Order: sequence, then structure tokens, then C-alpha cells
Amino acid sequence: MREKEKPVCVAISPCPNDTFAFFGLTQDPLYNIVFHDIEELNLGLKRQEVLISKGSFALLEEVGQNYSILETGAAIGRGVGPVLVGQVFEGTRIALPGENTTANRLFRYWKKNTHPHLKTQTVQMPFYEILPALAKGALDAAVLIHEGRFVYERMGLPLVVDLGSWYEETTGAMIPLGCIYAHNDLSASEKETFVRALQKSLTQSLNAYKEKSHFYEEAILPFMRRRAQESEDAVIEAHVDTYVTADTEKLSDEAISSIAVFRKKCLALDNS
Repeated sequence: MREKEKPVCVAISPCPNDTFAFFGLTQDPLYNIVFHDIEELNLGLKRQEVLISKGSFALLEEVGQNYSILETGAAIGRGVGPVLVGQVFEGTRIALPGENTTANRLFRYWKKNTHPHLKTQTVQMPFYEILPALAKGALDAAVLIHEGRFVYERMGLPLVVDLGSWYEETTGAMIPLGCIYAHNDLSASEKETFVRALQKSLTQSLNAYKEKSHFYEEAILPFMRRRAQESEDAVIEAHVDTYVTADTEKLSDEAISSIAVFRKKCLALDNS
């Protein structure tokens, strides 16, 4: 039995789209915001450690009995998918950002449909360790998410395939990356209160960003910068422009239908 008088723990990633959307909630005494890598968030959901958490859409089947998806806070859209970079050949060493991530599922779906007989050595690691490992030559290729998709070209890494674009062309659906999961221990009113608070926070950040207000420059942007993998303002804002969409404010009918396509195409894959 949880203690309702305590602030609700809300776990999110340190990536700019999450810190942008949740900035206002860091000042709300009803919530305690904590930050974890996406795979750590996914594992926390599987262990039911947190009442509200960002997590990959790839977990829908596994955690659906204990959590529901909220209509606000998702990263879903077009042109937002992960990219496979580096060199791919027989026996290539490919890094992925976690077994439970959407990126992992998209890579497996692409490989099954385009290179079913290609043997690869996959290495699961936190996304923030992948680019340094590539730079050191410890890997041959990697699936990049978050800020990585904005900086790989200047590192001289060749693009093998934009997995998001390939998926969109193949299925016609949007890419469902991550969403906010709320535990069923929360009442309907508690979930509604949280959604309203998140929508208010997101609207505040969007308005400040559009105006490039003093509040954005002196409060929101430094907050994102302190937690981002890449601290350049241009990369941080490109991240916000790419991943914070109308569907982040509220899932559209197209987004909901795209989630269904993803469940059918990618979550039905076997474990081979």
C-alpha cells in the first residue's frame, strides 16, 4: 500500500524532450522528478518500481497489466526514428540502447525483413556510452537514439539506414518511441491531475520557447543543458523541435492507430 501523502515519484529520461516537457513539474510539490537512462526506466517499469514513468512503447505487452498509457508526454511521430550508423557486415558488432527499447525492436524488424541471414553481434549498452565506444573503435555499428542522431555525421560516421524512415515507408505508420506509463494503483482522478499538470508544464515550456523569453533562456534551457548528453544549444533545440509534437500534448487518432501497427509488426517478433 503506497503512502498517498508523499509526493508521487515520476521517472523520466534526461533527454531534452523530457526535461523540456516536465520542467514545470519540478516545481510542483505533488511530484518528485527523477532521471534515468531509457533502459533503466524500462527495467523499473518491469519491476513496478515507480508509479509514473517514461518508458518505451516496446514494453506495451509486458507491462500492460499493471500500467496504462497516458495521453500526454509521448514521443511519437514521423522523422523521429533511430538511425543505424557505421559499417554492417557478417559478424559486425552492433550496439543497441537496451533490450527493451523501441530502437531494439525496430532494428530487429528491419533485419528480419531486409537481412534475415546476416549474423551480427549485438551489444546492449546505455545510449550515452555508444558514441564514445564507436569513436574508440570498440564497435562496428550502432543504433543511435536521442541526441546521437543529430551529431553522428560530424563524427564521420556513415549512415547505413534511417530505421524510422524505413519503418514509415514499409508500414505507413508513425514511429512510437516512448510514452508515459501510469500504474494502476493510481486512481483515475490522480492520473487526470497528473495529466493536467503535465499539459500545463508543457504549454509553459512551449510558449517560453516560441518567444525565446528570458524565462526560457535563464531557466528552462539551462535545466535541459545540465542533463543532456550533448550540451550545445542547437542540438538541444533540434531535439525539442523533432520530438515534441502535437502528439506529445495529446495522442491523436493517427498516433493511436500507429501504436496498434507497431504492436502488430514489431511486438509480435519472436525472441530469435
